[in-house]
Amino acid sequence: SSGINAEWPLRPGERGADLNKRNVEIKKLKSDLAQLQKSSNETNKRIKSDSMKQELTDTKTSDGKCDRLNQSIAQLRTQLAQAVAEHRQSEQILRSRKIKTESALETWIAKYDTDMGERQDEFEQIEAVYKVEKQQLEDLEERFAVLEEEYNRIIEERRVNAELKAEEERRLRLLTKA
Repeated sequence: SSGINAEWPLRPGERGADLNKRNVEIKKLKSDLAQLQKSSNETNKRIKSDSMKQELTDTKTSDGKCDRLNQSIAQLRTQLAQAVAEHRQSEQILRSRKIKTESALETWIAKYDTDMGERQDEFEQIEAVYKVEKQQLEDLEERFAVLEEEYNRIIEERRVNAELKAEEERRLRLLTKA
C-alpha cells in the first residue's frame, strides 16, 4: 500500500474514496472467497456423499456377490457331500460284490481242483487196469500167435495128408480098374 501511495499521490478526499473502493473490492473478494469456499464445501460434501453412496452400493453389491458365492459354495459342498456319500455307497456295494465274486471263484476253483483230483485218481486207476489188460492182451496175442502157427501147421499137414490120401486113393482106383 505504501508503494501504491508513493506512485499515486492521492489527495485526502480521494484517499477515502480509494479506501472505500478498496474496501468494497476486499468485501467482494471476501464474498467471492466465501462463495468459493461454500461452493467448494458443497462440492466436497456432494463428492463425499456420492462416494459414500457409491461405497454403500459397492458394499451392497459385494455383500450380495459374497452371499451368492457363499450360497453357491454351500450348495456345492452339499452336492459334494451327497456325491461322496453316493460314491461311498456305490463303492461299498462294488466291494461287497467283488468279495462275493472272489469267494465264489475260490469255491469254484476248489471244487474244480477236487474234481480234477478225483478224475486224476480215476484216470490213474483206469490206466493201471489198462496196463495190466494190455499186458494180458500181449501175452494172449503171443500165445495165440504160437497156437495159430501150430494150427496153420496142423491144417497144412492135414491138407498135405488129404492130398496124399486122395492121390493114393486115385492110384488105387486106377490100379483096381486095371
